[in-house]
Amino acid sequence: VAAVASAWRLPGLPAGDGRFGLAVGFVLLAAAGWLVTAARLHRRQGRLSRPLRFPLEGAWYVVQGGGPAVNHHARVPEQRAALDLVALGRYGTRTRPGRELTAYAAYGRPVRSPCDGRVVSAADGVADQRPGEIRYQPPYGNHVFLDTGREIVKLAHLRPGSVTVAEGDTVRAGQVLGEVGNSGNSTEPHLHLHAERDGVGLDLEFEGVSGRLYRGRTVRG
Repeated sequence: VAAVASAWRLPGLPAGDGRFGLAVGFVLLAAAGWLVTAARLHRRQGRLSRPLRFPLEGAWYVVQGGGPAVNHHARVPEQRAALDLVALGRYGTRTRPGRELTAYAAYGRPVRSPCDGRVVSAADGVADQRPGEIRYQPPYGNHVFLDTGREIVKLAHLRPGSVTVAEGDTVRAGQVLGEVGNSGNSTEPHLHLHAERDGVGLDLEFEGVSGRLYRGRTVRG
């Protein structure tokens, strides 16, 4: 809006009528709008055969999701449709004043299993990162990976000491698996979630959640 308002003044500026600059500005704005829209509507083949249960409660903001322009996971084959989710507090903010982990609305929130399945990998002993910093750790940090018999569902960056299951356990949808943390390749407390089949990321669908899941959307669990 500010760009359009500024461009509207171009014809009256001393440098000339500015019509060429105005046209270029509108072309650039239209191209940016098309790029974001295409990324938000992006969908790959190989969707999950049945919807998952949303693993979190309350309002969650999608900070990574959608096509390559709005989702850095899209470059990794098995994570092409992955989501990164952060919690929103009472006033729609992600944090309270302060840099400690507990200042983040997401930190320590329960993570429930999105499906029935068997635990094929679990980790619980990776320390949390300091917010805004990353030192080397296993990328997923504390995590739970579930085999549904059709696909592998991965939940990552859990709080150390919170994981309630171990490899070989059978879990049911809705069962608490752990809590949101900041372990692994993470700069702020959030939940990473994706599903893959034969090494290819699948589009995620959740019961009671309609429409595409893209960066900038708020989902209520």
